[in-house]
Amino acid sequence: MAQQTLIADRDKVQLKRTFRKDLKADVALKFFTQKPSVVTVPGRECPYCLQTQQLMDELASLSPKLRVETVDFYQESQTAFDHGISRIPAVAISGAGASPGEFRVRFYGIPMGYELATLVEDIKTISRGVSPLSTASRRKLRQVNQPVHIQIFVTPADATCPVPARLAHAMALESPNISADVVEIQEFPALAQNYRIRTVPFTVINEHIRFAGAVTETQLLDKVIQAGVRGESSGRSTG
Repeated sequence: MAQQTLIADRDKVQLKRTFRKDLKADVALKFFTQKPSVVTVPGRECPYCLQTQQLMDELASLSPKLRVETVDFYQESQTAFDHGISRIPAVAISGAGASPGEFRVRFYGIPMGYELATLVEDIKTISRGVSPLSTASRRKLRQVNQPVHIQIFVTPADATCPVPARLAHAMALESPNISADVVEIQEFPALAQNYRIRTVPFTVINEHIRFAGAVTETQLLDKVIQAGVRGESSGRSTG
């Protein structure tokens, strides 16, 4: 029996057309997973690793500009550490040939539903080198001089999640001091409990800034500046 595809045939046709038109430079997608095993090691369960591998394979088949590399999280732990990967399944994205520190855009959990659209937009942004952020936001992000780690917790079925997810990833692409994770919260219930998440989207910045609900570009930018700018001439925005 043939394996059921994760991306519908009609969507594959559209994505092929989109990638052919919009992709300029090659894009690297590093997929962190574990080798399949008949023995389940407690604490190392990864029920969506195989599905995420299938999704990466299907995406890679849609454009020669998409380069997927699979990394074993446990056997290549140093590589995972160098890329800032702390759990699986995970996908880190950057331009082809980028160093590990440049993979600051990450997905944890399988990026399906609305988050597949987020992944596609990230791919287009990286390939074209054109930011979706306003010129004013990009200028303010140059002030960030401290490490900023943004986590956007999402579910695949929530239509309000892609906006903050895209904004966080765009900001990570704009500043070498910013990294951004989009986390599918249903796959990581311990994180939901740890952060007391009751609704999505839910944003955590450097652990101490936390808020629920949709967010605009200006609102997220203000929080990032609050967390990532030190010095009297920070030009910190308010609101």
